[in-house]
Amino acid sequence: MSYLGIDIGTTGAKALLINEQGSVLGKGYASYRLLTDGCKIEQRADDWTQCSASAIRQAIQNHDPASIAAISLSTQGASTVAIDAQRNPIGNALTWMDTRAKAEAIQLEESLGANYIYRSTGWRVNPALDAAKIMHIKQDASYQNVSLFLLTLEYMNLFLTGNPVCDPSNASIRQLYNISQQDYDQKILDAANIKRSELPEVLPTGSFVGYVTATAAGASGLKAGTPVYNGAHDQYCASLGAGAIEKGDMLLSAGTTWVIMGINDSPLFTNTYIAPGVHPMPGLYGAIASLVGCGSSFQWFKNEFLSDDFKEIDLQSELRTDRGQDLFFFPFLSGAYYPEWNLKAKGTFSGISLDHDRFDFSRSIMESSAFAVRQALDDFAANNCHISRLKMMGGAAKSDFWCKLISSASNVPVEISNESDACALGAAMIAASGVGAFDSLQDAVRAMSGESSLMLPDPTLVAILTEKYTRYRHMWHCIAQYYV
Repeated sequence: MSYLGIDIGTTGAKALLINEQGSVLGKGYASYRLLTDGCKIEQRADDWTQCSASAIRQAIQNHDPASIAAISLSTQGASTVAIDAQRNPIGNALTWMDTRAKAEAIQLEESLGANYIYRSTGWRVNPALDAAKIMHIKQDASYQNVSLFLLTLEYMNLFLTGNPVCDPSNASIRQLYNISQQDYDQKILDAANIKRSELPEVLPTGSFVGYVTATAAGASGLKAGTPVYNGAHDQYCASLGAGAIEKGDMLLSAGTTWVIMGINDSPLFTNTYIAPGVHPMPGLYGAIASLVGCGSSFQWFKNEFLSDDFKEIDLQSELRTDRGQDLFFFPFLSGAYYPEWNLKAKGTFSGISLDHDRFDFSRSIMESSAFAVRQALDDFAANNCHISRLKMMGGAAKSDFWCKLISSASNVPVEISNESDACALGAAMIAASGVGAFDSLQDAVRAMSGESSLMLPDPTLVAILTEKYTRYRHMWHCIAQYYV
């Protein structure tokens, strides 16, 4: 039998078909657009369904749909669409990057207090999350006939089965769900003027959602009646796909925005606003922090100043150890977020000399990302979430030198996942566990995980980067006083 994981991301839909040994049987992908207008960043919800149907057809084109035992989903969080009583979308979906609800976020914070909202939901008050966004939407006359406000997971569950079900990891990022009570938070609902009847049912990850409908089957090529099990937020699915499922594990998803997730046995609340949430593994919690600027800074520099391929950048950057001793970069091109929280901060190069070339700069950007990981690990440890191993996936994981910098800056081994579609893989694991192919989700992860490689700290680099990190932190404290 085979199992289908579907990942609905920010820019496209992926489908991954695998067997019980984790062997990939088929893959599919279809992209969609972001509709941007200043702080308004939207998507068509029907692009999620149409592109997922296309990705599914690609993934299963050489396989009998009847052999697919179960399906589950990995989805972007905090992208919201309103639907009417006929279950048609009203307008576009407001994505997790849409910040038009700034005034409503301030109103919520003044009404309930930032600490109450954070301690209840695990997320800092944010105009991009549902508590504020739905308040904003409700002021628009065109939304008078709203039946439900759905996230990507619920909309996809609705498409596949007719049942718009949410899971705890997505529910908490709405900033409407109390992770300790495992229920919608009535105080926040009242403050935001949101009715429970306007929100979907929340079921645990791995719960049975329903069967693929004839309509969904016709669109996707699936067999009607195939069971669908409740999925999770993409970072939580990625932790399954990468095998980060035990207390002390940490996952680094190193894409455009780097996201770091620690695994703990209790919710982790901190004064740096690490975001805790219910993990798909029973009894565990995830703790998420976004290292904004790490991946995007390197991408910006490459696009603007480097025509070299990544292999050459890796090779040349590694040769710059001595030349870059005093060259620093602070990756705050769009402000400093976790753990600094200084949105007025700017990106900064410091220590430039006439001897430096483009590869010295590329190395300093890589080092700054490694230092961001080191700082995050220190912060997690200071809050009693000690990391025993760091697993890494994403674009930067393809760079041996970058992985070596990260391992050496933090002096921890880095386990690098060789499966690029870890989110969809995690969803497929949920499907396999849900349908009973394994006794537990843990067994499914262990049996279906792909191969990985290990990067150990380089003792010479450890000494160099430890000393440089101390200067890096001191220099930032000096610079930060100018961004107030």
